[in-house]
Amino acid sequence: MLKSNKMSFGNKLLFSIIGTTLIVFSLTIFFVTKYSYEATQTSAQQYIQELSNSYASKVQGEVNLSVKLLKALKTKFQEAINHDTILNKKEVIAMLSTILEDNSQLIGIWWGMKDKTLLFEPRDIAENSPKSWYTEDNEFSPYITRGEGGKVILQSSSTYNEENAWVKGPKESGKLFITKPYLYPVNGKDVLMSTVAIPLYKNGTYVGVMGIDISLDTFVKMSSSKKVYDTGYTFLLDYYGMVLGHPNKDYLGKKILDFSKNDKDFTKIVNDSKKGLDYSFIKESLDTDIKSYYYAKPFEIGSTGKFWTFVVLAPVEEYLSLANYIRDFSIVGSLFGILIIALVIYVSIRKLKINLDLISSGLSSFFKYLNKEDKDTKEIALFSDDEFGKMAKDINSNIEKIKVGIEEDNKLINNVKTIVNRVSDGYLDKKIDASTSNDSLNELKNLLNDMLSNLEELIGKDLNKISDILAKYTQRDFTAKLEIETSGKIGKELIEMNRMMTSMLQDNQEDGLSLQKSSNELTSNVQTLSSNATSQAASLEQTAASIDEITSNIESTSQKAQEMLSISNETKTSANQGKELATNTVQSMDEINETVMTINEAITVIDQIAFQTNILSLNAAVEAATAGEAGKGFAVVAQEVRNLASRSAEAAKEIKDLVENATARANNGKSISSKMIEGFNQLEEKIAKTNSLIDDVSNAAKEQSIGMTQIADAMGQLDQFTQENASIADKTNGIARHTNSIANDVVNNVNKNKFEGKEL
Repeated sequence: MLKSNKMSFGNKLLFSIIGTTLIVFSLTIFFVTKYSYEATQTSAQQYIQELSNSYASKVQGEVNLSVKLLKALKTKFQEAINHDTILNKKEVIAMLSTILEDNSQLIGIWWGMKDKTLLFEPRDIAENSPKSWYTEDNEFSPYITRGEGGKVILQSSSTYNEENAWVKGPKESGKLFITKPYLYPVNGKDVLMSTVAIPLYKNGTYVGVMGIDISLDTFVKMSSSKKVYDTGYTFLLDYYGMVLGHPNKDYLGKKILDFSKNDKDFTKIVNDSKKGLDYSFIKESLDTDIKSYYYAKPFEIGSTGKFWTFVVLAPVEEYLSLANYIRDFSIVGSLFGILIIALVIYVSIRKLKINLDLISSGLSSFFKYLNKEDKDTKEIALFSDDEFGKMAKDINSNIEKIKVGIEEDNKLINNVKTIVNRVSDGYLDKKIDASTSNDSLNELKNLLNDMLSNLEELIGKDLNKISDILAKYTQRDFTAKLEIETSGKIGKELIEMNRMMTSMLQDNQEDGLSLQKSSNELTSNVQTLSSNATSQAASLEQTAASIDEITSNIESTSQKAQEMLSISNETKTSANQGKELATNTVQSMDEINETVMTINEAITVIDQIAFQTNILSLNAAVEAATAGEAGKGFAVVAQEVRNLASRSAEAAKEIKDLVENATARANNGKSISSKMIEGFNQLEEKIAKTNSLIDDVSNAAKEQSIGMTQIADAMGQLDQFTQENASIADKTNGIARHTNSIANDVVNNVNKNKFEGKEL
């Protein structure tokens, strides 16, 4: 704060404007950058989501096209099965070959039947057909696939095996099924593929399966060719989180959770995709460690209920590059603008400072002149036509007027000083003659002249004579007098005052002598009255002490009666509590009796059950004996049951005895509690009578205490009156003495004065 106060106005203004400009530009940059980042990020993420949706739709379209082809083939095969039609082998091969040629996404078409003769004739040895048309057990089930150059070829298929995933899956699900990606040899080369298969039925019974193999190379190429911004890319996951397409071939055929170390976001991609839910997040890329935005778009494969997921990854810095450019451009532009504004403000403030310094210098010179530090003032040397020039001209004009007025004022003040000095010497015969343009000072001059005229009229032209007379009066000499002809109004009043003082002193001398005589007689009478009042006060004090002792005894009796009443009430409360507890005890005893009766009923039931069990065990023993060797084990069990029944009966009897004993004791307790209640009722009556007697004693003590208090009050008032009389006598005695002293002083003081008619 101190530093800021020492700064010049120009510097303060410069820093204030630049500071404000800097804040405004900074806020502008902040909000522009913030909103551009938000808008760019929102736009980029929408673009990425649309891109992911587009790619996902494209992949889904290609896969679903294959699914539609499979369903169409299934319709033809299913119709033949339903009508027990035998298909022509060459026609089927030609049809499937044409489909494979027309659909580049397919790598193979196949089928497998539990019954080899269901759709096709068994292999005829005389038939001149290639070996590749048949499996090892001579079933017509060729694998129609592609060879080198994409040419359609037939390859021997594996024997029908329900343990294969592409057979087991559709059989168990009963619907369209897609397998996990797997490697399968095609034309002597392992190919990464996924199989879509569908079950075949006859009269509702599963009879076989047919399917198509989709090469995943198409998706690998798609992921490799799709660039998102500069370094972003896409990849494809299957239902189980396995990578089907990725620019990095090391990831192909592997689960993403394995090489992401079960990262929570990738785990959520896999889990949400199974539900068909989109998911997005931002984190470092697994390949480049660059902070990237991930968006996962799942899509269903046909009607399998299985979802594949297309994931788009875009580096944050790349899709925010435009926002970064806007931010950098805003910062540079703002800095350039601030520099230009600062330069313009600096030049303007420098010119402003020069003008202000000239005006400040002129005003400083004028103030020194006003404070009489300098004898003259300098003119402000600023002659421009702007506001500062006009201001300087007005200031110079006013300074000149003030200077002339100050010189006139000084002349008037010097004249006033001369007149005041004569007045201080006691002479009132001169007046103020000088004048000025200052109306206030002229008014003051006129007031002073009027005051001098009034003073002259009141006390004359010479104060020294009055001063001499007053000096003699202060010395108690009232024999000196003014001449009435040369005195003003005050002089004449002093002459009259002298006459009155002389008369007053004469009267005071006479009255003082008379008062002196009377005060001596009063002093003697007051001393007698004071002695009698003191004796009476002593007697009253003794009587009051006796009354206080009696009152104390009565109050003690009343207090003890109150304590007895309090103790009696507490006893009554305790008796009521005891009565309530006894009543609660009786209720508890009744509840115990009810519970005991319930227990007796339960024991009776247990005893009956034990009796019936014993009878049943006897019957069982008889049956066991009848059964001979086969019933020995059963006889042992029956004996144990009978023993348990006997022990149950004995235990029930013991419990019954205990319950009866508890009932007797509860009844005894109930009887005792009833007697306690009766005793508490009698005790309550006795306590009530005692309380009544204590109230009578307490009331009598209170009445006695009130009477003694009234007597004590009367004695107190009498004592107070006596003390007041004694005090009055003492005061009167003091007054008498003081009056005597005053009389002596009056006589002595009068004797000190000199006046006409004084008695010596």
